[in-house]
Amino acid sequence: MDSYLKMMKHMADLYRQYETQMTDIAADTVDFAGFIKNLDESRFHQMMAGIPKLFGSVVDPLFGHQFALKDLKRLTETDNRWAEVIGVTKNMPLHMDLTDPAYERRAFETAALLMDLYPEEDELRAVDRHIVIEQQKHPVMLHLGSKLALSKMSLKSLSAPIFSSFVVAMYKENNRIRTITEHPAGEDFLRRKVAQLKWLFEGEIDKKWELVFVDDGCPEKSGEIAESIIRQEGYSNVRVLFLADAIAEGSPVAKGLTSTDDSQKGGAIQYGMWSVIREQHDNARHIVIYTDSDLSTNIAQAGLLLHQLENQNRMCTIGTRYDTGGVYCTPVGAQGLTNYDHTMLVFRHFIRTKLLPQLGEVVDTQCGFKAFKAEVLKKMLERMTDKRFSFDMELLLLTALHSGRGGI
Repeated sequence: MDSYLKMMKHMADLYRQYETQMTDIAADTVDFAGFIKNLDESRFHQMMAGIPKLFGSVVDPLFGHQFALKDLKRLTETDNRWAEVIGVTKNMPLHMDLTDPAYERRAFETAALLMDLYPEEDELRAVDRHIVIEQQKHPVMLHLGSKLALSKMSLKSLSAPIFSSFVVAMYKENNRIRTITEHPAGEDFLRRKVAQLKWLFEGEIDKKWELVFVDDGCPEKSGEIAESIIRQEGYSNVRVLFLADAIAEGSPVAKGLTSTDDSQKGGAIQYGMWSVIREQHDNARHIVIYTDSDLSTNIAQAGLLLHQLENQNRMCTIGTRYDTGGVYCTPVGAQGLTNYDHTMLVFRHFIRTKLLPQLGEVVDTQCGFKAFKAEVLKKMLERMTDKRFSFDMELLLLTALHSGRGGI
């Protein structure tokens, strides 16, 4: 018999021998004793192989983890679900071509499979943790499918009504907005983002969304191309704004800009957010999410951000590529960071904690996937001065300074 199992069985014998003399015995201790006593070596090793899936993260304290008996029993049962997942995904390439919609469809199919096999959220989260721990072994489509499944499940659990505004800045996106047949660099990102949001919100009654693109002064008329696609597809909840209009009208959110040349993404995102928070949405909770025009982040993961904002004292949530649970993908798969990038990020984070301590433990300030409650944006946007690519840090800092009171 395995020496570890033999030792635990001896613990169960000692418990039964001295249980009447011991104090601070938990109510379920007798059940644990019976479980260990009846555990054979085969089921013991099956359980131990599955225990890493129960860890909260890869950095859990070694001797501080607690296990629920129901979870341990489940690990000793015959479960062919994971084998089915591996069977479906084992022949997928490790990388994911973001420009090819067929890859995205397979990721959505993988998400549907995971939701079907693991209908309970705690089970699905355990599977996601397992995939992340072994991330280099698994294809990006499985990683994405797992996040998408959790996102959809999280959205479904939220109290309604909710209205979500997605804001995207565009500058010289005239090629990437086209299809691959129209241009070699085409990603068809407008239609793809609409499809991602339709998938996420499908079946939801009181959870609505809109998608707002903001032309950041694109000399190649990206905004006009987007408007043409919207008309062609007949989208009713997708529209285009032009930063040049905000400057011409003297909008308060465009202060400091004499022309669109003074902006670099930041001005466009701020104008888009400022525009949407002025809308009325029939007493629905209004959440504003901004993201990049490319396809590096599938915005059907937004349910994960919205879920965090269910907490009434939480004002914003941030997607992260580098923190625990995040997956950083490269052209060869989910390989994580290079040693150089890891060193740079560690040092950058150290400097940030010194200079901007209000940001706390935020690791990835620059990820183009952030969500804010509309009420906090109403207090922040007109105060912002940074209109360029680094605007994220000022927005997060202002939010932190505002939210550091009253338990928020």
